Amino acid sequence: MIDLKRTREELLRLVKAEQPLGEALSDLTDPRVVAGNARVRLFGHAKKDVFPLLKVVLSEHFARTPRSQLLRDLLVPLRSALGNACKHGNARDPARAVAIEMVLTRQGALIAVTDEGPGFDVALMFRRFEEQNDYREYRGAGFRSLHQAASIVSYENGGRTLLLCFRLERRRGSPLSAHSGRPFSGAAGRESHRLRSALSAQLPDLSQDQARLDSCRLCAPRGPAFDDCGARCVLRVAAHEQEGLGPETRILTARLHPTMAAAAADFEAAKSLHESAIATRLLIPRPVARLSAAPRVVLYDFDPWLNLREYLTHRGSLKSLRHAAERAGQTLAALHRSQLPFRIVETAFGKDRFRAMVARAESNLAALGYGVDLVNCFRHCAERVREWAGGRQPSAMVPIHGALGWDCIQFGVDGRFYLYRFESCRLSDPGLDLGGFAADLVCYARARPDEDDYSISQDAFLKEYNSKAEHPIDADNLHLYAAHALIERFAQTPQVAKANAQSWLGALVTTLREWDRVGTSELLS
Repeated sequence: MIDLKRTREELLRLVKAEQPLGEALSDLTDPRVVAGNARVRLFGHAKKDVFPLLKVVLSEHFARTPRSQLLRDLLVPLRSALGNACKHGNARDPARAVAIEMVLTRQGALIAVTDEGPGFDVALMFRRFEEQNDYREYRGAGFRSLHQAASIVSYENGGRTLLLCFRLERRRGSPLSAHSGRPFSGAAGRESHRLRSALSAQLPDLSQDQARLDSCRLCAPRGPAFDDCGARCVLRVAAHEQEGLGPETRILTARLHPTMAAAAADFEAAKSLHESAIATRLLIPRPVARLSAAPRVVLYDFDPWLNLREYLTHRGSLKSLRHAAERAGQTLAALHRSQLPFRIVETAFGKDRFRAMVARAESNLAALGYGVDLVNCFRHCAERVREWAGGRQPSAMVPIHGALGWDCIQFGVDGRFYLYRFESCRLSDPGLDLGGFAADLVCYARARPDEDDYSISQDAFLKEYNSKAEHPIDADNLHLYAAHALIERFAQTPQVAKANAQSWLGALVTTLREWDRVGTSELLS
């Protein structure tokens, strides 16, 4: 929340900053930034210069913080502050810089973002925002993002400096601690050294002696703050021909697979999709390499920071939801028309396969201790879908993603959307992809206050898909494909099912109700 009465000294006390603050570090890859209390000062000319690395480092420093809190109260308002400084403060002048000073402690962080602009009357602008007066100049987006956060936001230096004070929430029964307590050293440091050697030898941009890899730091995911997309490799690359310039910082995403076969399938499918350039509104990240030193790892040249659900939760508008549905519909239609030669060919629905999937799901629900009513409700829904799916032949056999959900659609730090996770790509029924997207759509829409959001977004999704697809699908079949996808999710690992069972079951009931308008919600009572 914005509180203009707060001063820098008061905010430093709130995060228990040591006095004096000590020497400021200028390298965000310095292990001391993550290990404990630290003061950091750096400069950049655009949001894209600094936010990607800030996001990685802050996620690692606050690894024990719930991801929802980290996004809402630190990363989203920080990105907004950087954008305002570059866009409004510096008027997008590339000659002007933005200074970022961070004080990191075990209790939180104070981040000061300073631009080189003329400043502004903060009190007047904030009063207009609160009174909802004509606010067309900036449309209030910056203030809105900052005011919605639980962090304290204030200003100094005539509006040129924004102060963002992030404090950890104390959870009952757990100590207040920013990070895992171990610095980036030991085994993790040895992995970084091995990775640096492998990248220097195998990365196409480096292996031809065009550039030198000065350093490599592996930011491995651990704790609830991470995004489940993979580790981040922070590279400092110096090009030989650019003498006199500092090293360029690049961030790659390293996805670890359980088997070498899964890694190979992910890499090969991603490479084919990226080279085919089938998608324009959902891009395919470039797979950089599979390293011989780590054959289960696939390196991608992109850095995501929000999955689609997180992005839409932050945006909170029907317009964004509709655009996301249209984007997905267009991309899936392009994928299904692509004629890419995936090697695996699979019959979408088979009685034995579906029966085994339901058995695993019921076993998970029983193991998690859910009551008889919930299990009976699931069994009833599964039987409805079995009647439709049993013995059904695919309408077509086309290239599909094969495991589509909103966690496979990622919003990158570059402001573009990407399709991700390709190890399940195969030739199969196109309805499986549509059902995977629709399953998350109904889960998301059920939590929104306007009941029309689901139908509006579903209509937009189907309209875009059917306008370009060779094998259109109607709304009735989409509901059943979505129900099939939800049942399949119950058959995942018990830990995943436990976290989502109630939401998935409610979505499953809603989906079947949409199909035949015969309610089954009484089974939940």
